[in-house]
Amino acid sequence: MPEVVRISVTLPKHLLLRFDSLIRSLGLKSRSRAVSEAISLYLMERAWLVEEGNFQVVGSLTLIYRHDKALNEMMKVQHTFGEIIRSTSHVHLDDETCLEVLMISGPLSKVREMVKRFEAMRGVEAVRTFITVSKLH
Repeated sequence: MPEVVRISVTLPKHLLLRFDSLIRSLGLKSRSRAVSEAISLYLMERAWLVEEGNFQVVGSLTLIYRHDKALNEMMKVQHTFGEIIRSTSHVHLDDETCLEVLMISGPLSKVREMVKRFEAMRGVEAVRTFITVSKLH
């Protein structure tokens, strides 16, 4: 069993109340287990932003955008980074807004470059990533 370390965290009360409510609803045995899971997910989602080296990563990129403002540029970026995009899924949320999920696999430097292009794009309302180091290299 890995070594366990006790920590203290300061949170806004409303956030803790929502967290505890979710823990109860999910039937989790302890707040510590939920915090540990949340930290693991955060590390998988964000650590790649600061990792050094150009290793292989895999994951997904979820975009919500206004197709009237971003569609042409969206397609240009996807064609530019076609070598790391393995699959896409596109859903029309309403008359103006689309959700697109890209499954990606490739060098960290290319993924970072692509994410920055999407984040800077006019008409993109949300960019969410789930990136982790590839176990296949």
